[in-house]
Amino acid sequence: MTITDRFSGHESFVCRYGWLPKAYQAVSVEPGLLKDEERAMHTLGIGRNMLKSLQFWCEATGVLVSVTGHGHQAGPVGRKLLDPQHGWDQHLESLESLWLLHWRLCTRAALAAWSEVFGEGRLVRFDRQRLVAALAQRAEGSARPLAASTLEQHAAIFLQSYYQAERNGDDTSWCPLQDLALLRAAKEEDGRIVFNTDLRAPTGLSLRVFAIALVEFVASSEQGSSSVDFHRLLKAVNSPGVVFRLDEHQLRAFVENVAQGPLRDAVRFVDTSDTQSVVLHRDRVDPYYLLDAHEEAPIHA
Repeated sequence: MTITDRFSGHESFVCRYGWLPKAYQAVSVEPGLLKDEERAMHTLGIGRNMLKSLQFWCEATGVLVSVTGHGHQAGPVGRKLLDPQHGWDQHLESLESLWLLHWRLCTRAALAAWSEVFGEGRLVRFDRQRLVAALAQRAEGSARPLAASTLEQHAAIFLQSYYQAERNGDDTSWCPLQDLALLRAAKEEDGRIVFNTDLRAPTGLSLRVFAIALVEFVASSEQGSSSVDFHRLLKAVNSPGVVFRLDEHQLRAFVENVAQGPLRDAVRFVDTSDTQSVVLHRDRVDPYYLLDAHEEAPIHA
């Protein structure tokens, strides 16, 4: 277990369709709303546990951030996607937006299952039992032992976030991340359901979302380096290659395209016989691609 691993907080609810835009809009009007349980439940039309879950997912995705003594305010992802004037996708309807939420959950939310499967890429083909066992191993270093039910519930929420065998008529109960098709399932001869996260074309992953991920990854590299080896970009923990499940060809195409397009003045792809690396000139990066920047230009790539 890392110091930041989290196994709970979601209150047994996945991040439901419509929650993030609804909460963002409500908090924009009344910043202290989520800190007033009774008023929030009445305004949002949900129960106490569901309210706690909604707040958890808003903060985990970066749609909202908690401000001591002042409730909540728009987070970096909230501003990027849901801002009434400059947001990309105010109703959270595009796959592009979901890729950004996925990136944020895997690299910044410290959720154990997300880190295990998509951040670190440890599990590619697994059943539920193996996922729970992997989570139990991560939890071994915790200050206090975690109950088996906590691990089971966390695994269940992760799986339900990305996969649902069938949808009923109530679209509000499913998690929009399922639309990314990152988790596929097959039934084995012994009856086990096995999940697969192998590499495939990332439908809907845009250059501007990849550009954000690339800038964040390079900027977070060791010793503040502005250069990163292509192999690390493909295989390292929390790298775009691992989180987005890209193969070498797909990653190269994305890097070349952002270097020629959205980040043409800020990124250079060095590809020689003895080295492959991406060089980032941080002082030339448009603030639009700095996810945590407070001031962002309303220009779409």
